[in-house]
Amino acid sequence: MLKYYVKHSEAEQYQQVSAPPKANAWIHGEGVDETDLRLLSTTYDFDFNILRDVLDVNELPRVEMQEDGLYVFVRTAQRGKHGRVVTTPVLLAVKDAVFVNVSIATTTDYKLASPVLSAVDTSTTGLLLGMFATVVSEYEGLMQRTARTIFNTGRRLRTHEVTNQDFITFVTVEDNLNEYRMNLSGMLVVAERLKDAYHETKDREAIEDVLLYIRQLLVSIDSHNQSITSIRNAYSTIANNVLNQRMKTLTVLTVLIALPNVFYGMFGMNVALPFQDAPWAYGAIVVFTIIILFAVYLLAKKLKVF
Repeated sequence: MLKYYVKHSEAEQYQQVSAPPKANAWIHGEGVDETDLRLLSTTYDFDFNILRDVLDVNELPRVEMQEDGLYVFVRTAQRGKHGRVVTTPVLLAVKDAVFVNVSIATTTDYKLASPVLSAVDTSTTGLLLGMFATVVSEYEGLMQRTARTIFNTGRRLRTHEVTNQDFITFVTVEDNLNEYRMNLSGMLVVAERLKDAYHETKDREAIEDVLLYIRQLLVSIDSHNQSITSIRNAYSTIANNVLNQRMKTLTVLTVLIALPNVFYGMFGMNVALPFQDAPWAYGAIVVFTIIILFAVYLLAKKLKVF
């Protein structure tokens, strides 16, 4: 579906109209299909073959600088089912006084996609760079949520409450971080090419802000990956240490259980034994066994076996 906005002077804000305007136009499309793209091509003389690339769900960020306009492909990120992030291509196109942003997604109602833009540079270049920055900001919001997940898991590690499900969640988190890195790296290249294409100081400063923004997000991704690795290593170390302590304890218990059986086994043999007729023999054996067990226990504690 295409929505058309137009303004009649620089001081005006964009107003939605029903018919496609010819100049000072902004076309916002979501859930677009080939029919919508062909209408854009015939109405504003955009290259249909390039427009059609936005229908490819795997389209990567790139820039196409043609005589008939500037085409910028980026990927917007949204949270999908089970915490997995879903990204969708978005096309930002500029030709003369016409700006177009279209996507096959049905939830591309960005903050800038509004007819009230009093605080935004409403030139076609301003709209393109503003929309570009808005797409990048979506990644920051999702990464903040990812950071909270990692932080909460690390905090539970201190109380030994980390479960296998947390590490299954980490698999999804790492997949999301990889998706962030791939798309942001592509958009970093796009921003660098746009910087070379624009020569006005205002535009270059805006692009440099976007470049810095993306680089900061890429650094955050590295930090999150390192946090996940640290949590996994810490949990593995703790698990190994707990296992070692338990094995030591089981070893000592095995020794303590085996010692009484030595004496009970000897006095259970069907042969003549010392003190077998003495009434105090049973009590003496039990007391002696307890003394031996206590001595072995103290020796194990002294040697720090457990």
